[in-house]
Amino acid sequence: MSSTNRPALFAFILLLIFISGSIWLVFQYVSSEKQRDIESWQARLGIMAESQQHAIESWLGQQVDNINELAANPLLQLYASELSAAETSQNETVRGQLHHLKNLINATADNADIFTPVKAINNNIDNRVNDGLAIVNADGVLLATRYFPVNDAAVSEAFKRMLKKHNTFVSTIYKAGEKQARLIIVAPVRSVQALSPDDIRAAVVAVINPENSLYQLLLKDWLTTKTEESLLVSLDKNSINYLSPLKQGPGIFHKQAITQTSSAEAAAAENIGGFVMQPDYRGVPVLATARAIHNTSMILVQKIDVAEALAESKAHQGFILTVFLLVVFIVALSFVAIWRHATSLRLQKAKRRLEARAALLNAVGDSINDHIFLLDHIDRLVFINNALARTFAIDNVDIRGKALNHLFNTEITTRLLAIKPENGQQEVRNREMRLEFNGRRRDYHVSVVALNHPDYKQSHLYVMHDITELKDAQGRHNRLMDGIIATLVQLIDRHDPYCTHHSERTREVAVAIARAMDLPQARIDALSMAAQLANIGKLFIPAETLTNAEALTDEEALTLRKNIDYSVEILKDLEFDGPVIDFVRQKNEFLDGSGYPEGLSGDAIYLESRILSVANAFVAMTSSRAYRSGMPVNEALDVLLSEAGSRYDRHVIAALFHVAENHSDWVSWQQVK
Repeated sequence: MSSTNRPALFAFILLLIFISGSIWLVFQYVSSEKQRDIESWQARLGIMAESQQHAIESWLGQQVDNINELAANPLLQLYASELSAAETSQNETVRGQLHHLKNLINATADNADIFTPVKAINNNIDNRVNDGLAIVNADGVLLATRYFPVNDAAVSEAFKRMLKKHNTFVSTIYKAGEKQARLIIVAPVRSVQALSPDDIRAAVVAVINPENSLYQLLLKDWLTTKTEESLLVSLDKNSINYLSPLKQGPGIFHKQAITQTSSAEAAAAENIGGFVMQPDYRGVPVLATARAIHNTSMILVQKIDVAEALAESKAHQGFILTVFLLVVFIVALSFVAIWRHATSLRLQKAKRRLEARAALLNAVGDSINDHIFLLDHIDRLVFINNALARTFAIDNVDIRGKALNHLFNTEITTRLLAIKPENGQQEVRNREMRLEFNGRRRDYHVSVVALNHPDYKQSHLYVMHDITELKDAQGRHNRLMDGIIATLVQLIDRHDPYCTHHSERTREVAVAIARAMDLPQARIDALSMAAQLANIGKLFIPAETLTNAEALTDEEALTLRKNIDYSVEILKDLEFDGPVIDFVRQKNEFLDGSGYPEGLSGDAIYLESRILSVANAFVAMTSSRAYRSGMPVNEALDVLLSEAGSRYDRHVIAALFHVAENHSDWVSWQQVK
């Protein structure tokens, strides 16, 4: 090694040592900052969890006190004692007690303000309400508020458990119907002047809907954090049950097996008072702790996303890394001075390469037919390519510094400037615009990108690609497709005259429902196409089967069902924008799996297919036929509502209710034409 290279090598080694040591120190510092933030969040989450625990236990204690107070009422104790002594309801005294007791439990329920009030329930949703107070003995429910779940097996089971405990107890949340959460509190009713705690004649049972009471205690809208969440869970032998609503992921009563890689909620619930950091039910890393709710099997889990909790640490890391890179840059400049001569040669070569690339880019820009121009930060022209100059017969050399309306009229200039990205935004704006030059219409795809390099001072590059011929061809294609579909619909109507206008009406109702549910336009267009083509398979069904006004035989019904297969077979080789064929295939599938042809259920059925199924049934019921008049709209809606949740999607039917209010013209479908 020559003596002239030794200083450079020594400097290079020192630079490597400096960089390596600095990186190690930076990561040590960042690690300590992260640990400090974690310890801070341990304390914060612990305080929050204990606060939530106290609020929930206080709420439960208040409800237990109310139930105990009712159970200790002398009138109730007397009634329970006399009933046990074989007094009958024919006794005038007992009937009077019964009347007073009804008033007493109703008043207690109203004062508690946690049960569903009678005046808040409409007749058409009575079956969705399952809460209230009741007096229960071994024979069953004696007295109850209006919406108490009298026949629920959980009520009798809770009474039996109370007899074993001889005291008031709280049962954890359970399922009372599909996805309906309930909490049970049972208090014993002893005889008047009972001498033994075993002298239990009846019980006061409260079934509480926690949705508008207990779950509200878990909400913390006043917090400044975005991802902090409180959950109620319980543990079985090998699984964790989620008892309260989740922000994301599975719903209430979701059960998850506990494994070595189970969720943060399960880990925290198994280590009450501890602190865990691992992915939660969403798979997102969180910090979590848990507290047990006394006298219940419920466990409160308090958690926050690691990304939010450690955001400050990341900010520190970014700052330190920025300072470190700045120092390294300064040191690197000193090192570069050693290689100045060799570097200058490389810079010259790089300059020649850049000049060659610039020449190549200019050649490319001038050879393409797209209109390209560059505006500076005050919207003055900096550059236009030859294609744009030729179009407007402008000398490219004289364009610099002129306003954009030197090329375009005021309207076009205003529209082009309106799509510029905001200052500092790096996004590329893409718009399709129809512009008119000298009385001729042209369609363009306009792309605008901000050039934030200091040399350009926030300039904007515009690229205008002429798509007139493409748009015209697309328009002709769309018109041809619409004509073909209209012809097919006419063929279907002629083949099945009893269902004239059925396809168009089904499309109208389905599109209206989809818009009410805020579906994107692309999905609405695909649904519209499927609604019009859904019955094309009927062309292969004998006309006498379609027009038969009598009850169909099993063979005819099976033949009629095959129209779905025929429709799919006809459409399978066509290309649609979206899964139109799947929508058609699933239009007769039901949520409970009782539909055909595949017996799909639940989320396996496209939402569009669920909409099409409801629209098809609604139109079929409300539209007239040669052998009957159409059903009134309200009756058809009631029929659909009765099958909501089993055959049809509740959300779709709710949207149809909303839409039907604004379509008085649908009444005309009931008349035979």
